[in-house]
Amino acid sequence: MTIGQIQLLVAVVYFAIVLGVAIWGAFHTGTEEDFLAAGRTIGPWVGGAVLAATQISAGTFVGTLGRHYLTGVSWIWIWFGVWAGWMVSAIFVAPKLRRFGALTVADYVGTRFASEGARTLAAALIIVTYTIYLTAQFQAIGEIASAIFGIAPLVAMSALLASTGFYTVLGGVRSSSYIDFVQTLIMVMALLLAVPVVISHAGGIAALGEYVGSIEPRVTGWWFTWKELVAFAMAFGLSIAAAPYEMTRYYSMRDVATVRYAIGISLVAQALIGSTVMILGIGMRGLFPYLSSPDQASSILASTVMSPLLGSLFLIAMVSAIMSTVNSILLVTGGAFAHDLYKRLVNPHASERRLIWINRVAIVVLGVIPFWFASRKLADVQTIVVEQAKFIASFFFVPVVLGLNWRRGTKEGAIGSMAAGFLGCLAWTFTFQRNVAAHGIDAVEVGVALSALTFVLVSRATPPTPAENLRIFFDD
Repeated sequence: MTIGQIQLLVAVVYFAIVLGVAIWGAFHTGTEEDFLAAGRTIGPWVGGAVLAATQISAGTFVGTLGRHYLTGVSWIWIWFGVWAGWMVSAIFVAPKLRRFGALTVADYVGTRFASEGARTLAAALIIVTYTIYLTAQFQAIGEIASAIFGIAPLVAMSALLASTGFYTVLGGVRSSSYIDFVQTLIMVMALLLAVPVVISHAGGIAALGEYVGSIEPRVTGWWFTWKELVAFAMAFGLSIAAAPYEMTRYYSMRDVATVRYAIGISLVAQALIGSTVMILGIGMRGLFPYLSSPDQASSILASTVMSPLLGSLFLIAMVSAIMSTVNSILLVTGGAFAHDLYKRLVNPHASERRLIWINRVAIVVLGVIPFWFASRKLADVQTIVVEQAKFIASFFFVPVVLGLNWRRGTKEGAIGSMAAGFLGCLAWTFTFQRNVAAHGIDAVEVGVALSALTFVLVSRATPPTPAENLRIFFDD
C-alpha cells in the first residue's frame, strides 16, 4: 500500500468509529440534561479520559511540542502548574460542583451568588474567551494540513468544524465523552510509540542531548527566567482549576467519588503525554534544528520521521487532540448561549426539544466565528493558548474557588471580581506589558490579584448571599 492509501485507511476507520458513536449518542439524547450532562451516567475511566482529552489540545501536540523544540527542557515546568490546578479542583471545586448537579458553569455562578447579572456576565466572558481558544485549534489544523498534505488551511478548518460539529450537535456530551475516551487512547499510544522512533533516529539520548546542547545550550538548561515560568505555571494552573470546559464535565459523572477517580486517571494520562511530548520536541530539534516555525515540528515528525502506519496514527492523534478540545469548547459555549442567555433572558418557558435545538444552532454559529481570527494567524498556537488561559484564570479562578469555599462572597463581589480580573488582564496585556517595562509582572498575576482584591473588599462591603443559595455548597 502507498503512504496515501495507509493514511486514508486509518482515517476512514477513525471517522467510522466517531460516526457510529455520534449516532448512538443521538438516540440516547432526549432532554437538555442528556445533551449537556449525558444523563449523569459517565464513569471514572471514561470521565478521566474526557478530562485528559479536553486538556490535551492543539496547544499540546502542536504548541507545547513546538515550545519544547524551541526552548527545550524548561517548558516542562508548566505541567507542575497544571497538575497543581487539578489538585485544587479535586479538593476544593469538583466535589461541590458535582453535588450541585447543574448543567453549565454559569448555573453555579447564578445560584451561588443569587444573581442573574452574575450568571449573564459569566456566560458572556466564557463565550468571548473560548472563541479565542477555538482560534488556536483551527489554526493548528490548518498548519498541519498545509504542511503535510498541501491543503489550504481554510479547507482543513472547514473539515474540522464539519466533522467535530456533526458529532457534537448530534449526541452532545454523551457522544463526545465516549469519543474522547477513544481519542485519549489514540493520543497516549501514538506518543508512546513515537518516542523510541525519534530517540533511535537521533542516535540515543546521550547523543541527542550533546548535539542540541551544542546548537543552543539553553535547550538542555534554562531558557526562561523563574518569573516567566511562575507566570506560565500560574496561567495554566489557575485556569485549569476553574476551566469551564472541565467543570461542566463534572456534572456528567455519576457521583463525587467518580469525579475524584476521574481526575486521578486524567493526571496519569497527562503525565505520560507531557513527558513524551517533551522528549519528542527536543528530539525534533536534534533531527531538524532549523525549522522556520516551531509549530512545524509535530507535522514533520509524523510525515518524515515515522513509518507510514505510525505516522498516520500520530496524525490521527494530533487531529484527536484538536477535535476533543473543540467539541468541549463548543458544548460549553453553546450551553452558555442556549441555557444561560436564551433560556434565562429570552424564553424561560422553552421546551426541552427547543432548548436542544437552540444548543445545536449556537454550537454551529459559535464554531464559525473563530474562522475569521484563525485565517489571520494572530500568533503562534501556544501563545494563543497561553493568553486564553491567563484570561480564564483572571476572571474565573476567584469566583469559583473562593466562591465555593468562602460563604461571605456576594453577587456584587462576584460581578466586580470577574470584571476587574478580565479588564485588568486585558489592559496589562495590550498596554503595559507590550509598551512599558513591566518589571517581570505578568498579566495573569495582575488579573488574579485584582480579581481577588475586588471579590473580598466588595463582598465585605455588601449584604451576604441568602442562606438558601449557600446551603447546597456548604455543609455546615
